Amino acid sequence: MTRNRLRGVILGIGVTGLLTLGASGTRAQGPFTTPAQMAAFNVPRFQPGGGEWARVVTATPKWIVLENAAGQQFPVSFGAIEVFVIRWPADPRMAGPGTLAEVTGVDLMNGSVVAGHVDLFEGSSRALVTPTSLVMVGYNRVVNPNNPFQMNVFGRYSMIPGEEWMPQRRHLVGALIAGNPIVIAPPRGPSAMVVPGSGGMSVTQVTIGSPSFVRPGDLVWYLPVNATPQTLAVGRLVIHKTIPLAQFVP
Repeated sequence: MTRNRLRGVILGIGVTGLLTLGASGTRAQGPFTTPAQMAAFNVPRFQPGGGEWARVVTATPKWIVLENAAGQQFPVSFGAIEVFVIRWPADPRMAGPGTLAEVTGVDLMNGSVVAGHVDLFEGSSRALVTPTSLVMVGYNRVVNPNNPFQMNVFGRYSMIPGEEWMPQRRHLVGALIAGNPIVIAPPRGPSAMVVPGSGGMSVTQVTIGSPSFVRPGDLVWYLPVNATPQTLAVGRLVIHKTIPLAQFVP
């Protein structure tokens, strides 16, 4: 028997033996062969810092099952969610007294902000936000006129390449004092009117999440942070409803 032929026979026996042992499940050697290793191998991997969209497949008082666009399903324990909120379509003209509004948009520097979305917070949900007024430039850098390190020798804000083309923006959280047009009163400075962008403007009421509000078919945005064989750990879970809160039937 030639050397090459002998080598082929030995390799064939080795491969056949590995396949046989692997199928029997008794003597197979290598990675992910114990139940614990197999469970760890099957844990889904996610891109760090990236959120995903999914639909609710099943909802119980303690668990939900999410299905993403690829058809993958993940069980999520409500106890494994750090921040859980629900967004409901809302009419700002129907908002109750004391409602807080949040918006981020292009600062027209004339008391108006151009934005495509506004969030409303009523009742106990107002604890989700803090009244504030921030001006942002470039890559979402907050402008601080009292910080000399943000200024260049010409008295202007220092920019890195690419930031000079970005419009100045404003982030506001304050009392909703008018619903049409939307006017927000920040904790400091004059009130600001929100102007719809070229694509229009949506308004949602944000409430603290509760398992009793979740239904199969709900659209979900979630931010996975970890995964175990039992549950997907989620940093943020946002349920997007298609009807206002007042129309929801528990």
